[in-house]
Parts: sequence; C-alpha cells; structure tokens
Amino acid sequence: MLKLLPTPKYVAKDGNEKKEVKLCICSNVSDWEKYAHLFIEYFELAHGINLDYDFGGIELNFDETHKSGAYSIESDKVVIASASSDEGILYALSSLMQIFAIENGKMYLENMVLNDYPDKEHRAIMIDLGRHWHPFEKLKKFVDICFLYKIKYLNLHFIDFNLYTLPSRKYPKLPTPGKSYTFEQIEELNRYAKDRGVIIVPEYECPGHATVFNRAYPEIFSDNMAGGCDVVMTTECGGTIGSEDIICAGNEKCTNATFEILKEICDMFPNSPYIHIGGDEAPVSVWDSCSVCKKYMEENGISGSQELYGEYVGRVCKYILSIGKTPMVWEGFPEESNHHIPKETIVIGWENLYQTSDKLLDAGFKVINSSWQPLYIVQHYRERWDPRDILDWNVYNWQHWWSNSKAYSNPINVEPTDSVIGSMMCAWEMNYEQEINFIIENLIAMSERVWNVDRKKTDEEYFDCQLPLTGMVAKIIQDR
Repeated sequence: MLKLLPTPKYVAKDGNEKKEVKLCICSNVSDWEKYAHLFIEYFELAHGINLDYDFGGIELNFDETHKSGAYSIESDKVVIASASSDEGILYALSSLMQIFAIENGKMYLENMVLNDYPDKEHRAIMIDLGRHWHPFEKLKKFVDICFLYKIKYLNLHFIDFNLYTLPSRKYPKLPTPGKSYTFEQIEELNRYAKDRGVIIVPEYECPGHATVFNRAYPEIFSDNMAGGCDVVMTTECGGTIGSEDIICAGNEKCTNATFEILKEICDMFPNSPYIHIGGDEAPVSVWDSCSVCKKYMEENGISGSQELYGEYVGRVCKYILSIGKTPMVWEGFPEESNHHIPKETIVIGWENLYQTSDKLLDAGFKVINSSWQPLYIVQHYRERWDPRDILDWNVYNWQHWWSNSKAYSNPINVEPTDSVIGSMMCAWEMNYEQEINFIIENLIAMSERVWNVDRKKTDEEYFDCQLPLTGMVAKIIQDR
C-alpha cells in the first residue's frame, strides 16, 4: 500500500522494487521553478536532505490534458509530476513529500503510475484569532499545514467580541493595540499562502459579535439603539451574548461604515474569491426596542427583528457581490428570511439550530459542511472528536451533541449533490499551543473524507499512513 493521504484515486505499481531517485528537482515550466525550490525547502526540513535544482530526479511537467486541480506522478528512472495548473502541481508536490522512502540520505520509489484529483473543491480550516490573538509567525504554520494536507482555504476569524485583529485606515480606533496585524504582515501572509496554493479567507463579524465596534465607535454602530437586555442569548458552550454585542441594523451610518470596512478588507485579501461576514449568534430582539430600527422596519415593510435579521444579512451580501466577491455566512438567519439573501451566498451549516442544512439546500443555497460533530475543535468539557470519528463521517452528514440542535437526535443526511461544495474544520477559543496538536491530528482526516467522498481506507490502513505524515508535519512546522 502506498502511504499517501489523502488517498489517491488511482495507483498502479510495476512490482515492489524500490529504485533510487537522483537527489534533484527541476521544472520545464519557468513559472513552476519557484515550486521546485519550495519543495527543496520542505524536503530538507522533513528529511534533512538537500536536493539540487537539476534534471534527472523529480521533474515538474505541464500537461494540458489534466483538469485543473488534477495531477499525475509517473516513476521509473525519473519521477515525472504533471499537471495543467499551479493548484495541481502543488498537490503533486504535497504527495511527493510523503511517498519517498528515505534510507541513508538517499531517496527511493517504486515504479508506478498515480492519477489523482479532489472530489470536493472546498476544503478549509478556520482559526479563531478574534478571541485568542495568534502571533503573526504562527499564521504561516497554518499555511504550511494546509499545503501539506491539500487544504485549499485558510479561513481566519479576525474579529470577535473584544478583538479586532486587522489593521484599518478607515477606522483606526478598531484595531486592538498589541493584538492586531499590520498591513505589511497581511501582504506577507497573502504572498506566503499564494506561493503554497492556499487561499486566505477573512471573516468580518456582523451584525452580532460586535462589542469592539460599539465600544470604539458607539456614535456610528449603536447610536440611539436601546439596550435593556443584559442577557438575551445563551450559547451551546454556556456563554452569554448581550445587547452590547450587536450593531444597529437600521442606522444608515452603521451600514455605510460596515460597507467601508468590508471594502477595506476585500482590498487586503485580493486572492480570495470569498468574504465571510459572520451572521450568526446575533441577539436581534434588541432591535425591537430600538427607535432607529423600528423606523427602518416600518419604512421597508419588515415585520420584526427576525425578518430584519435576514434583510440585514442580505443587504451586506448584496454589497459584497457588488464589489466582485462571493459572500459567505454562517447558518444563522431564519428560514422565513431566505428570500432576502442572494442565492450566490455560500452558507456554512454548522449547528442546525437556526436553519437546517437540508432546508438551505432546498432553498437554492450552496452549502459548506462545518458540522460541529465531528469537525469542531473547542476547548471545553463536553465533547472532543478524533480522526476515527471523522473517518466515520461524510460530507453530506450533520450531527451535534447539543440537545437544542435539530441534528441532535436525528442526524441530518442529504443526498449527494454538487451544492454541498465541501467542508470546513473550526478551531475555536484556543491559543496556538492549545490547538495545534489537535489540528495536526484531525485535519488530515477531514481532508481524506472530502478529497474522497467515498471512504477508501479502513482505520488500520488510514493510521498506517497518518502516523508518519503527522510526525513529518509536526517536525516541519517546529523547525520553521
């Protein structure tokens, strides 16, 4: 068995004899020379072997017959990795990091033909920076992991109740002193990710999780909004969300400021087709006591705060579309408000509390599976899942341990559909040291189950491949 994760679609070996491969790599595509040098860097970190840039060992080859994202590897005297796109050749390099046998400073490989491609395009992980700020250099390590695990998207939750970790020229009081990144660091992160085929997706939270906005600019985000509700929501982890944690949806100044900030964020992340705007866990009942919101609802024929919730999310999504990006939102708005939200919006099904994933699909949305069970990594006492749980899951299944969720007693299963575009693992409320080992262990299991919708390996076969891979990844990110 070839020790490679995610499992490739097709492998044919010509015997089991390992042949020595010359310690070098090169490319017949000038734009891919940088990827060859990237491989040299990672290979030395993983195996302590320095490859030359030269012909006769590993050769990167352009082949227009491959679909974008697909790749092949042919090994005889020379190892030929072929693709038609940057994405495909980077997946090939990720695979090559795993499949060589290393003995006495030399590398060996059996004669083989390998063809591979992902079943689902969207494979992502989200890191929570808005509750626990992470030093900038740690963000690069997540990019490394994404490259090595064939995870295409790194979602960064930059903003939450008390932290605004992005820079801002438009609203300079928003960034949290000592716990925010500079424009130069964001540019560097984008370059680092692009060189490894990873796309950074930023998340801006609205209309909830907004304490930092109300404290920095109350005259814009909460002017004239009545409070009066000390606690209006309780989360599944036992936390509480109050009236200070939501912005004023009826205030034109607030909406305009939101659009300005979103445009600033879009400009910061030019490589991302998506902007994630949050849209969950919002204590919208506060709006029923807000004179500005009540006036807005009366003027626009909106029946109450729940409909205003969906209308507001739709308003922001339409703006995101108008500036050339695709909006992402959490499953947080009610089914009755679906008509307010453009169907181009990608919805992340995570809790199946506000609206179930099958209903979202029926309404015409494309959906990302971020099922809390088993894809969440959260530091609290209730539940923790491991790779075995993820291997038993599939991308068309949603479950939850919380009795309030509609997926608690009856897990939600949908028929296979292209409208489920992939999955996202989420690591919440932890610093880097608390989360990194869980991520290394669990993320590759998710990648395996989304790269291949139909399960390919038994538990024993999977762990025979996972153990050397996770050890290699841990060594690489430690040594960088």
